[in-house]
Amino acid sequence: MKGATEIDRERKQFPRMSRLAMALVVAYGVAACGDTGEDPTAESNDAHGGGKVVTLWTDALELFMEYPPQIAGQAGDPWAIHLTFLHGWEPVQEGSLTLGLTDSNGERRTFEAAEPARAGIFTLVPVVPAAGDYLVDMELVHRGVSYPIRAGEVRVFASETELPPPATGNGGGIRFLKEQQWEIEFAVSEAALGEVQRTARVAGELIVPPNRMAKISAPVPGLAQPGDGASWPATGTWVDAGQTLAVLAPTDADGSFAGLRGRVERLERETARAERLYAAEAIPERRLTEARHDLEIARAAFEAVGGASESAYAYRVRSPISGVLTDRRLSPGQRADAGDLLFTVVDPRTLWLELRVPAALAASVSQANGASFTVEGGTTVHQARRVVSVGDVIEPATRTLPVILAVDNPDRSLKVGMLAQAHLFLGGMVSGTTVPAEAVREEDGLRVIYAELSGETFERRVVTIGPTDGLWTVVEEGVRPGDRVVTRGAYQVRLASLGDTEEIGPGHVH
Repeated sequence: MKGATEIDRERKQFPRMSRLAMALVVAYGVAACGDTGEDPTAESNDAHGGGKVVTLWTDALELFMEYPPQIAGQAGDPWAIHLTFLHGWEPVQEGSLTLGLTDSNGERRTFEAAEPARAGIFTLVPVVPAAGDYLVDMELVHRGVSYPIRAGEVRVFASETELPPPATGNGGGIRFLKEQQWEIEFAVSEAALGEVQRTARVAGELIVPPNRMAKISAPVPGLAQPGDGASWPATGTWVDAGQTLAVLAPTDADGSFAGLRGRVERLERETARAERLYAAEAIPERRLTEARHDLEIARAAFEAVGGASESAYAYRVRSPISGVLTDRRLSPGQRADAGDLLFTVVDPRTLWLELRVPAALAASVSQANGASFTVEGGTTVHQARRVVSVGDVIEPATRTLPVILAVDNPDRSLKVGMLAQAHLFLGGMVSGTTVPAEAVREEDGLRVIYAELSGETFERRVVTIGPTDGLWTVVEEGVRPGDRVVTRGAYQVRLASLGDTEEIGPGHVH
């Protein structure tokens, strides 16, 4: 029997495992998994002349297990049982594992590991007295929750002379170890039959809806006061509708805020006097009507620049909407003339995605009903579910048709001006084998995926894809339902295929 040190030494060599050594790995069937949630397409390999490599999945876990040939009554090398939580692809780092072996008579023997030997790996050395085929089951108890696993069958041989010879077939594949997977963002997903909307891949840009932007100009001339309650918010800060952004002190220029207010006050006095004289029959009604008319015009002009009867002679520049102050062109003490642009406020909680659809697809966009998109520098898929408008005129210079969709942006993570790559939904569904869109990579002009053959063996496949909605992609050739494909960490698997294992991380240490 090999000692722990010798086993460690052998496992450390796995990152540099040659294809000649990989040729020893061949397929070996696993019994049906029953009704406990295991994937019935679990992979296993006979790599040790009677030993096995088993990979299977439950709803919560991936099991990758390696064990040596089993001889009745003898303690062999340890079983290396790797357990990974599918959510987050995290190794099981605590809890106990019970291994059960049940013979043809229904007698069950159990072996228990109170805790992992190291993160994600349990080791056990089961010994059974009689040769035969045994059903294998396991139970992980983690933080009070039980996770049952049925792991097929194991054959126990009567003696070493009955062990089958090592397999000589070439298993091939890319070796990428569990310890390397656990060190990075990694995930695997199952291909399945499904439907994807018919889409067109187009480019676009995030813009501000007209009612979500305010350009605030000076309606009257004035000098920006440094105080008087003005908060002078910094660019990039949030301001509320009605919040004071600056205060303009009156000047002697015609049309100043103070001059408008003074005119209103003067006409109010003249109108009151005219009303008294008319009541005393000292002036005709025409004089009173003219005074009231002049006062009405003066008040309208005063109110148009934000004045009110209770306003002071200084003019307060207020934000008409709530949003982010994106531009400020006025500083304390600076003079502003009527019409000067002072501030720009943008409410980014709803944006527009303006897509430029090639003219060749213009006939199809009338059925557009939404889009999914990613922005430059990001991989998160965002949704635009409401079509605002579809253009009627193809732009001659670019030969594109504008399509605008509304995008909810409550956390303000999307920024105005970001460029986007979008999948515009054109209506209608396409059925087929679907995989997460992030599983499909482009390498050297080819669309490829990395399929998981077993827990630590992968295969690069060139695929033909159909429609994609940005979340799911139809694969027409290269993947079948039930195949498992890498959705995160495919680049590191590719490095492993090139032999660049040092960049990926450490290998096995059992």
